[in-house]
Amino acid sequence: QAFWTQAGLRPAAEHGRPMDSTSDDEAGVCKASGNRCFKARDDAGALRCYAEGLKLLASASAAVGPGCEEDAMELEVALHANCAQVLIRQRKWLECIEHCNAAVKLEPSHAKAAWRGATAALEVDMHDVAVSFVENALEFQPDCAELLDLRRRLGPLPDLADGYDSGSGDENTINVRKFSTKDREWVEPPRRAPA
Repeated sequence: QAFWTQAGLRPAAEHGRPMDSTSDDEAGVCKASGNRCFKARDDAGALRCYAEGLKLLASASAAVGPGCEEDAMELEVALHANCAQVLIRQRKWLECIEHCNAAVKLEPSHAKAAWRGATAALEVDMHDVAVSFVENALEFQPDCAELLDLRRRLGPLPDLADGYDSGSGDENTINVRKFSTKDREWVEPPRRAPA
């Protein structure tokens, strides 16, 4: 409530309208306000705005039911990615990773979220998580210069020709072995012949 008063707005429910596309509009206002706060280096204000936007989208999604509209999903991805950017500046690495996971779960090709997640993961020595962020995003955006640069910084990766050994017996779980990134360069793995 205080957020809306501070921004000079009133929530849709106070206007007598249901929480539907208006919630998307209000979440967009939250994003814009958060961006202004971020630019002014008001990290707490930016996170508060982004969180309010995510809350509005979640309540609208619950009211409408399953299935997220494309615009609302894109806005949710942007809000998570923006939270991650603030959290990087605050050096809150694990929270940043959580927001990046949420963003790439909705939009696996989101290069900014992948880069931010990988960067945060490296800060807490989670090399395998960083590799996962980068490699998954490169599947969708193989020419992204920032991701390619980060992949080079990650050092050599396991031999992909034989696939990953998950070590868990679960084919959906990948545990990438850890590597030292000191003085190592990316070596392009051999490509499998199409089957």
